[in-house]
Order: sequence, then C-alpha cells, then structure tokens
Amino acid sequence: MSATLSIIDDACSSEGAVGVLDLASPATATLVQPTLPPRRPGRKLSICLINPRFEPSYWGFDFALPLYPGDKRSTMISGSLSALAGLCGEHDVTLVDENVEEIDWPSLSGYDIVGVTGMIVQKERMRQILVRLREAKIFTVVGGPLMSVQEEFFEGLCDVSFVGEAETTWPRFLDEFSHDLKTDTRYEQTTPTDMTQVPRPRFDKLKVSRYASAALQYSRGCPFQCEFCDIIVIYGRKPRVKEPEQLIGELEDLRQAGFHSAFIVDDNFIGNKKKAKALLEQIVPWMEEHKYPLRLTTEASIDLADDPELLDLMYRANFRSVFIGIETPRMDSLKETKKFQNVRGDSLDAKLSRIQAAGLDINAGFIVGFDSDDKAIFEDQYRFIQDNGITLAMVGMLQAIPRTPLYARLEAEGRLVEEDPSCNFVPKQMTREELRTGYWDLVTRLYSPEAYLERYFKVCESKEYLDRRAAICRKAGEGKSLPTLGYGLTLLWTLFWALFRDGSLRKVGSVYARFFFTQQVVSQRGIIGFAQFMNRCVTHWHFYKFTREATAGRLRAYNTV
Repeated sequence: MSATLSIIDDACSSEGAVGVLDLASPATATLVQPTLPPRRPGRKLSICLINPRFEPSYWGFDFALPLYPGDKRSTMISGSLSALAGLCGEHDVTLVDENVEEIDWPSLSGYDIVGVTGMIVQKERMRQILVRLREAKIFTVVGGPLMSVQEEFFEGLCDVSFVGEAETTWPRFLDEFSHDLKTDTRYEQTTPTDMTQVPRPRFDKLKVSRYASAALQYSRGCPFQCEFCDIIVIYGRKPRVKEPEQLIGELEDLRQAGFHSAFIVDDNFIGNKKKAKALLEQIVPWMEEHKYPLRLTTEASIDLADDPELLDLMYRANFRSVFIGIETPRMDSLKETKKFQNVRGDSLDAKLSRIQAAGLDINAGFIVGFDSDDKAIFEDQYRFIQDNGITLAMVGMLQAIPRTPLYARLEAEGRLVEEDPSCNFVPKQMTREELRTGYWDLVTRLYSPEAYLERYFKVCESKEYLDRRAAICRKAGEGKSLPTLGYGLTLLWTLFWALFRDGSLRKVGSVYARFFFTQQVVSQRGIIGFAQFMNRCVTHWHFYKFTREATAGRLRAYNTV
C-alpha cells in the first residue's frame, strides 16, 4: 500500500534549511562580500489548505466509524495538513479536512491562497473542488502525490503547482507572495529534504475529536526497488529520518491533544534499522514515564522478522501492530516485481510467525494481477491469508502508477488501459474481467464473518503472543476498569442495532455470537478480551458491508494498494 504524501500531504513536513556556501577561509579573510539589507517582513497571509473527501473504501471504515463512541468521522488525521501548517511560519492558516467537515465555500474567497492536496484515490473529488475554485476566481495552489506523478491532470486547474517534496519551495513561494513579487507557476524541489530540519506539525489546527487516530511521519524513502511502488520515485531509495527528539516531541503533542493511538505513516519504518533502534530506545522510556498513553502502529518490510532486538524494542515501545507488504505468496511474482526482500531467508510463514510471537498483530497488503499470476492465484492468496491469521488483509488489484517502473514497462508493451481506473492494464494470464471477478470473489470470501473470525482466533493459538499482549496491556493499565467494559458494551449495543436495521442480525450476528461463546469465552481474556472482540466485530462489519455494497454496484469501490 502506498501512503506517500508530499506538499499538503503526509510526507510534507517542513522547511529544509537552504544551504549557503561559506567562502571565507584564512587565505581570503580580508575579502568582504557585499551583503544585501535584510528584506522587510512580508504581509501576513491568510491561507486555507484543503484535504478532499475520500470515496468509500475498505480502509476508510465508513460503516464502522458511526458505531464507535463519540463523533468519529475519520479513521486518521490528515498528517499532510498539520505538517504543512507547521511549515507556514507566522501566516494565518485554516485547515479543512473534508472527511470530517464540510467546505465553507463562501468563506474561501476571503483567503489569499487556497491549497488543495490529494492522492490517486481522491482524484475525482480534487477535480470537482478545483473546478469550483477556478469558477470563483480564487488563487489556488496544488501539491501532493497525485500532482507529483501526474502533472498533466491539473492543466488549467490551478495557479501554482508543487511537485515532490516542498520544504524549500513552499516557504519560498510564501515569501514571494507575501512581498507581492511574481511567483513561479511551478515549483519542484531539486534536493531531498533534510528531515532533521522539519518543524513540528500543527495538530492544534485540526478538529482532533473527530478522528479515531493520529498520524505522524518519521522517515521518507525506502531502500528497496519494488516495480509497482511510487515511493522510491518521489522520495528516493535512501531513507532520511528525523532525530529521536523530534519524534518524541510530536508524540508528546499527540498525548497532550488527547489521542490514544497513532500511526507512524512511513512506508518502511525500518528502512534504516540502526536509526530506528536509536529512536525506539528513546520511545520506550517515554512510554514508561507516561504509562503507555499511545498505542502505535507503522509499516515495515518483512525483514523485521530477522531482527529479534528490533522486534523486542517495537513491542516495548507499545507498537501493537505492523503493516507488511507481503503482496503474494508466489516467489515468481515477488521476483518479477523486484520485491527481493520477501524471498530472502526462510519462508514468509516462518517470518510472520516470529513477528506475531513478539506480540505484534500483522496487517498486510496483497496484490493480484502480476504477470506470473494465473487464475489459481486467488485460491493461493486465500489459503495463505487464512493459514497465517492475517486478520486485516488489504487486497488489491495491481495498479500501474504513472512514473513507476511498472507503468513504463506496461506502456512499452502496449498493455495500459488508462481510461479504467479500477484495472488500468491488461493482465498476462487472464482477462481483465477475470481479474476483476477473481478479485471480488477473493475479498468476499476473506470478509465472510466465518473466515474473518477464524483468522482472528488463529493468532490466539500462540501462547507466546497472548502472554506478551497481556503483559503490555497490564503495563498500559488496560482492562482493569469499568470504562473498558463500558466501551465493549457500547460497541455491542451499536453493532446489534446496525445489524438489526440492515436485516443481517441472523446471518452475521449469529456468527459473532457463536465465535464468542465457542472461542472468546474459552480463551478467558476477561474484560479486555471482550472489548477487543467487539472491536474486531465492528471492524468486520465494515469490511463485510462494504464488500456487499461494492459487489452489488451500490457504491464506487476503490482499490487502494
């Protein structure tokens, strides 16, 4: 899965220092370079930054959010907006995340600048917003991962575009604009951002109470070379990281804001293992001092399983889960897409087992449609996911993202079908319709209530996993108080009525009840086990209902790998 974000996006964080060569030396100390007087401060700008609404998707949890306590409208904050706000200096900034609030269109004409971001899955909504802004003659800037890989899409839709990282270009643009100087119409940063120089994100600018989780970024770049991935295209293959003190400060800001969970959105948190360990060694005492206030999760490559020290540090730093790009159990497909890190060493099954034994839940990404995939791949994927207890399996059809090596190869082979965003290429060993049908059959099977709960309890067969999870929960003070019981009962009540209104109480609710009495009660995990089980059932309800609605054609389904 790609969580790649640049200006006005998760990867965009701050202003990198612009280096100036110091030509002074003992031999030239008598030479004095002429200096310009400091520029007067520019006018204070009013800026509105917009994150467009996402279409319903598996990972938006659209059908689950209404069942949780409080007014939760989005699973995770827009790290892009808070990061860019930290980059705006003393200017007045308003952040609008359309996933938790409506756009106040009349107010937009009062801003000096309106900025819009977006990823590929936000493409159509971005266009709608930009067309309306153009009609209103509002000065508009655009950045983000879609702009960085598909500039031509925005032709005529904005006044200024930002490509790639923007820690130097965005401040330069604001400085020019605030001094009423002529600005460029296109900015592209030519050097990678120094992550040690980025300022703190402005979480205080977001409507924090409407999000289920926070998001923050530690690194950019990935050392691997997966053919389908745009991370290395935008951010390169050399991981760049923040200093531990920077991330600790951001975690403290999230704690103060009232968050209880956070996703470190790096596409590979362990791209630089030495630096990751140094960070974790500082997170552990911070967690201990504050009684484990934030449950953490992140993304990492599967070679995490080969480093026991790293696994233990993540566990002690209160990481509860990790997302891993497995993609496929077929070695030929992994080699084809140059995901060589997944074919080294012992089996994928053995690696996943070690990660789970360390006390971490595994969420994982899978792809169907590689050239080595025939129609038997759908059964292979199903069996691998079930056998390894991967409860949350993000399965998608292969997508050719512009500027990636995969896109270039398929374009050269004449296999692109760009007019179809759901399946934009011609597979090699099946038709496009067979790929679509096989994909939807696979996710329908995976998110039947029986299959889903079988995977959930599969992990619980490991005593080592259960013991380590129980230990970290005790340290965090979870499961000992009435609020935990109240949380579980609230989910039971809201889920019951959701199933009842949908007419699914007998078909789905009876399966939840059967697994609770035959599996959950037997595991004897007390109040916290009950609350966790109810949370998993609410999550499943979203996957089940989304799959049903998508296959029935009642909503536009997005494939987000």
